[in-house]
Amino acid sequence: MFIHMTIRNVHIAIGAMLILLSFSTVLLQTEDAGAAAPSPNLSVDQSEREARELLLSAKDALSSGNVRFLKPRLGGKVYLNLFTGINSYYSSAQAFLILESFFSTYTPISFSFSSRNFSIRNPYGFGPLTYERRGRRGTAELFISLAVIDGKWVINQITIASR
Repeated sequence: MFIHMTIRNVHIAIGAMLILLSFSTVLLQTEDAGAAAPSPNLSVDQSEREARELLLSAKDALSSGNVRFLKPRLGGKVYLNLFTGINSYYSSAQAFLILESFFSTYTPISFSFSSRNFSIRNPYGFGPLTYERRGRRGTAELFISLAVIDGKWVINQITIASR
């Protein structure tokens, strides 16, 4: 029995594998970097609420193309994996400039989470990003994750894989 896969299905499968690979890389990096636990002064509920607020605010900012919102919320070391070939760790300043350039070329039209996790262990969200480039619309999968660094939630990874 042969399984018939269209090119679109192959691209979706590859995109999903890239997102999962990127997510596992960030988990290892976070453990290696000794990311601080949430501040002992914060309750678990409050910490999860802060993670949720950051993820939802980042989603709204990315949906409207407001990359400047992300600048103060990027961690000191951010992993970027973009379908344009960018794939490495960057300082927050470098990551901001790369994202600003990316989103000036691929203008966001909409972004929403198809899956998200607000738990304090591994908060993340991913879903379809619709963008416009040179008058044509495209769709990609966007993955964003958070980590606690110095007692504060920050964005530690953004992956954008083509569909």
